[in-house]
Amino acid sequence: MKSFKNIMGSTPDIEKRIKKIKQDVINDSDVNQFLTLHHNEITNTMIDEDLNVLQEFKDQQKYYDGHSFENCPNFVKGHVPELYIENERIKIRYLPCPCKIKYDEERFNSKLITSHHMQRDTLNAKLKDIFMDNRERLDIAMAADEICTSLAKSEKVKGLYLYGPFGTGKSFILGAIANQLKSEKISSTIVYLPEFIRTLKSGFKDGSFEKKLQRVRESNILMLDDIGAEEVTPWVRDEVIGPLLHYRMVHELPTFFSSNFDYSELEHHLSMTRDGSEKTKAARIIERIQTLSTPYYLEGQNYRNN
Repeated sequence: MKSFKNIMGSTPDIEKRIKKIKQDVINDSDVNQFLTLHHNEITNTMIDEDLNVLQEFKDQQKYYDGHSFENCPNFVKGHVPELYIENERIKIRYLPCPCKIKYDEERFNSKLITSHHMQRDTLNAKLKDIFMDNRERLDIAMAADEICTSLAKSEKVKGLYLYGPFGTGKSFILGAIANQLKSEKISSTIVYLPEFIRTLKSGFKDGSFEKKLQRVRESNILMLDDIGAEEVTPWVRDEVIGPLLHYRMVHELPTFFSSNFDYSELEHHLSMTRDGSEKTKAARIIERIQTLSTPYYLEGQNYRNN
């Protein structure tokens, strides 16, 4: 690295300017602290040669004052400078600022919940906000909390199959579970199944069908919201839902469901297509759902009307 003098050149006027710059730099409290701390190692020649490094350090903010990453004032955004000595030269390095650490953590957390066609209130749900006005709802909240604790310990668990009337908070609870897992740095995917199936159909046109299905099928933790509300066709049942659930069952991946139907009602729903009744194929899907989940009936008033 060139010395400060070599960079600036040498004329009487420049020499005067360099002297003034040097005085300003070494009088800086942070620079002075570094020079004092290393006075046994630092020579005046080193200061002259690396005056540009000391000035770079002087002109930056060394301490975090609560600023955001976007408003970081330093040369290297999101980093704070630190001086050190190596091979008889004064050098500068940059360490992550708390604003950068916080920014990276927020970006990481924002990716912990992948949602497809879910409402905002569902994505902001918390377990503590679940209405617990009867024993069944309390049992569900406790079961959800226990599952989240087990997942945080990397234990194998079965998901929940939440079923009951419209508006009783089934989707909200799935969102609350996703947020509880997020607080433990565990990623999950929550999907409004009827709309997701419609986007899969459009994937045939642009060639994205398999990629879209694969992302959901292989999710770390998957929540299928409103299964049974989709229009049943042989393709939906046999090429989407069936293989998706088979993959998750074989690989023992935690899977959660919400539905207006209990197991038997869902089986009947899945068996009826334009081709007639196909009970065996529907029964296979229910068998996979039963393997993956524990059923909980959710009753109560329609909270969406409140």
